[in-house]
Amino acid sequence: MRTLKLLMGAALLTTLVACAPSESHGDMMADGEKGHDHMHDHGHMDDHDHMDDHDHMDGMAMMDDAVFSGAFQKAEHETKGTFEIHKHGDQTMLHLSEDFATNPGAPDLYVAIGAAANPIADKDLPYPLAEGEYVTVAELTSATGAQAYELPADMDLSEENSVIIWCKQFNATMSYAPLEAAQ
Repeated sequence: MRTLKLLMGAALLTTLVACAPSESHGDMMADGEKGHDHMHDHGHMDDHDHMDDHDHMDGMAMMDDAVFSGAFQKAEHETKGTFEIHKHGDQTMLHLSEDFATNPGAPDLYVAIGAAANPIADKDLPYPLAEGEYVTVAELTSATGAQAYELPADMDLSEENSVIIWCKQFNATMSYAPLEAAQ
């Protein structure tokens, strides 16, 4: 079964590499280096600490089983898709699913890890996040599709409870997904 998964992953990787756009990370950042919004208690990530899709697929073939997973729920905007968090040695990766899709018109979107399983509870639109309720991981590389982000090495996931898609500019929670122990 594992061999079949590896073969299917290799075939998918070959297709993705052959069809992947040629935009490099440097091109993505050419719009101007984005500022950082890291919370002091949880470590931080720089915008360059994410992987592009073909690196994501290489890594998936070598990752251990998922430790957390979840499905995105609507907050400010409908968001489709799921996530998995994988640990491989000292590296912890957050993977958004191929069917991930959020509002492409929303500006300044970031991936964050939240302390609350439901970060919009007891809040009104646009469901703003308060300092200390989240850790910014990285700017979202795309409003759609598979993506991977490395989580800070010192992040204790036992103290975190959700993955959040967040509009920094308007402090609006687009969607969230509670962390659930992977099966």
